[in-house]
Amino acid sequence: MDFDQIKDLEIVAHVMTIAKTHKISAKEALEFYFKKREFELEQHKEKNTSLSDSLKSSLSPQNWESVMNYVRHHLTNEELSQAYYQAKQEGKLKPAKLLVGGDFYFRNSDFVGSKYLEPGIIVEAEVYDNTIGHVWLSPIECEFVFIDELEFI
Repeated sequence: MDFDQIKDLEIVAHVMTIAKTHKISAKEALEFYFKKREFELEQHKEKNTSLSDSLKSSLSPQNWESVMNYVRHHLTNEELSQAYYQAKQEGKLKPAKLLVGGDFYFRNSDFVGSKYLEPGIIVEAEVYDNTIGHVWLSPIECEFVFIDELEFI
């Protein structure tokens, strides 16, 4: 497991700021920090569960399974490329403008993690049941987004 020394330093600085601000020991500040992170993670988990339930109810069983296959399995670049070219050949990919910016999670053989995408970036997108879209940045980089986050050109 790799450690991010800069992130570690940011956490230490944050904990020390809490201790100094509230005039408590570093140990108490660290305990407070952990409790806060646990609370934030629990809230995030609850939010993701309700989002998953609402998405499942709005997608067809076939499209839900397609989304879950993508989420559960680490596809190789070759598999992603085949899916991209098949969708392109079938005319499913349409140019679209991303309406929201932010960190998008990408996963392929060469890259795992987030990339920040600016609003207005042009992508190729495939529609799933008018709820969710499969956005492609390249033949091996894709992510699911909600359709209302896209403007088809």
